[in-house]
Amino acid sequence: MNEKSLPLKGRTFLITRTNEGNKAERKKLEVLGAEIIELPVIEILPPTDQKKINEALNHIDEFDWIVFTSSNGVRAFFQKMDQMKKEKPSIEARFACVGSQTSKTLKKQGFKSTIVPKEFLTSELGREMTSKFEMSGQRVLLARAEEANAEIATQLVRAGAIVVEAPAYRTATKKIANLHKEEILERVTDITLTSPSTVRGLLLNFSVNEIKSKDIRVHCIGPVTAKTAVESGLDPITTAKVHSLDGLIIGLGR
Repeated sequence: MNEKSLPLKGRTFLITRTNEGNKAERKKLEVLGAEIIELPVIEILPPTDQKKINEALNHIDEFDWIVFTSSNGVRAFFQKMDQMKKEKPSIEARFACVGSQTSKTLKKQGFKSTIVPKEFLTSELGREMTSKFEMSGQRVLLARAEEANAEIATQLVRAGAIVVEAPAYRTATKKIANLHKEEILERVTDITLTSPSTVRGLLLNFSVNEIKSKDIRVHCIGPVTAKTAVESGLDPITTAKVHSLDGLIIGLGR
């Protein structure tokens, strides 16, 4: 490969997703010439209270829509369904996904998303669902993170939908034991952040001053993550225009 095909050569990225997420991101970055340090500062766990998701799955055929706002939500939902030995949802239920990666994860389960918003934001998904479809009286299941904000639920309720929030998982931050901080900070040129929880997880392991003192470049997958980063004291230099992993990576070579 020539230098132009390796735009990230000479740069070392600290990637901060789950072990599974880091594996996927690593492959995409290494193809572009980057060196990678994986730091899984978040992990996906079952929701604190599983009563709501259990109840939703026991009445899954009653829903008109099932909404996923992340790939983690899709995986957690179907894993829980397998654990409960439930049949997969009736094809009568329509699916809505926040972005292309979430839709691809759903497709691996054998289902197609009816709607993916043009801009990969939960608020935009709610706006497009309520503007393109008659939601009055529709029973909508939100199978997402325990800590998710209420915006899409509010949008759907205002449009007349009957919304059931059933957390499918929760995201927990991790403090890494025996972390060689100085060694990592000396090597790293860039950090990627793909969710507000990765911001919190990163700062559980490194201070803002430690990161800033090394002039490490911070890159965010979208405006929600960037807002959390800025509020935490970081100064992201890029925010992906397309709020996906591929969109994030496209902006890194600029």
